[in-house]
Amino acid sequence: MRVIERTFPEVPARGSCPPRGLAQPATATATLAIPLDGLTLTAPQPEMLSQRNVESVTGIPARVFLDTIRGLGFPLPVTRLGKLRLVQREAFIAYLQALASDPVSRRAAEVDERTRVAAVLASAGLESAPCPRTGQASAPPARTSRARLPLK
Repeated sequence: MRVIERTFPEVPARGSCPPRGLAQPATATATLAIPLDGLTLTAPQPEMLSQRNVESVTGIPARVFLDTIRGLGFPLPVTRLGKLRLVQREAFIAYLQALASDPVSRRAAEVDERTRVAAVLASAGLESAPCPRTGQASAPPARTSRARLPLK
């Protein structure tokens, strides 16, 4: 609610006006109703992003955020508080903008990482095997193998 105060000069009942300096001002009060959908409240952006607030700030789902910060080569520091994973908002948004501006280097880094993993496995006499997707974010079941031993 908004209260507006205005001052109106009093007019004498007989129709004659007193001299200007002698008139006493009167006060009128009016109430103006503003609908709630007419108000916009803006809260400051959080300094740190977590899986709880990342979707409201950036539009990225919590699962994608967690997969991104847990990925190999994530360059930003991640603070752990219990199950929360916190990253500085400005740095994370700058990281996303860098990924958007140079997607070729990201793909090259992923291919390079796979090549290094394959080289390590090959030196041990192993080869990588793709894991079937289970649709869950947890570790694959125990019956799924991640590498195969060559049969001789």
